[in-house]
Amino acid sequence: MSIKSAITTNRSLKVAAGIAALVLWFLAKGEQTTRREFVLPLVLGDMPGGLTTVEPVPESVRVILSGATKELLRLDLWGEPYAAIDLSGAEPDRTIRVSLSEGNIVLPRDSGVEVAEIRDPRVLDLEIDHVAERRVGVAAVLAGMPAAGYHVLGEPRCVPDSVMVVGPARVVRHLAVMRTVPLDLSGRKSSIDASRAIDVSRGANLHPVPREVRVSVEVEGTATRVFSGVRVRFQHEPGFASVTIAPETIEIELSGPAHVINALTAADIPVTVDARGLPRGTHEIAPEIVLPQGAELVSAKPPRFAVTMK
Repeated sequence: MSIKSAITTNRSLKVAAGIAALVLWFLAKGEQTTRREFVLPLVLGDMPGGLTTVEPVPESVRVILSGATKELLRLDLWGEPYAAIDLSGAEPDRTIRVSLSEGNIVLPRDSGVEVAEIRDPRVLDLEIDHVAERRVGVAAVLAGMPAAGYHVLGEPRCVPDSVMVVGPARVVRHLAVMRTVPLDLSGRKSSIDASRAIDVSRGANLHPVPREVRVSVEVEGTATRVFSGVRVRFQHEPGFASVTIAPETIEIELSGPAHVINALTAADIPVTVDARGLPRGTHEIAPEIVLPQGAELVSAKPPRFAVTMK
């Protein structure tokens, strides 16, 4: 038999032998004892009705489990291990210290896996209080600034504008408002309506209902207008034979939110030149301009008025 024929004839046998060797290696590997870290959900059990923890309880526990490789793999894929704390003895205004041990770890029966180490948390101090609920208002939190030349119009609006908050009585009774997580306005050139969660990161075990609200913010561009011929109000002391002011009107350029600027008329911009308390002679006086809310002064011409009193 030629070498080529021998190789061709034995190829299937060699493949089968290779597969068998691989299977045996996996089986041997699967029987080896090893350790792995698992993140297990933490469950509070048998809490008496009407009670709660004052602070949030961690949602999970990091543990090291030991066992055959195949058992740990099976546990990871199909098992449902978890950590449990029995709070049947909880009482209000008390702090319960729980030192987590392997007795708190619930593993599937006959898994062949053991708890090697509790990593984090190892100890929990659970402060207990009565449950209370209260309806409080919602305030939207904004972050960032709109694009250059744009403004936030009015106050943000929340729908609904209040939520029912459930939590420890000592915290709930002092609540005045719940705030949303920040809504970023950076670079915005248009209004925005977005869902935002109620921020419960302040350390208390609070549960708002609903957990999210709609936040609407109106963003508007800037308008610039020139108001010519604005009349000036001139004030001075009595008793002068002759009093003149030049010029008698002023040109004002304003900028601000479009809805504010576009609604203005010259009569909405009070301008005063106040010469009270000044003696006879010629004086240069800067005008006093009362700006409408939201408007900014770009320029005023002239910047000063010539006042002559004789």
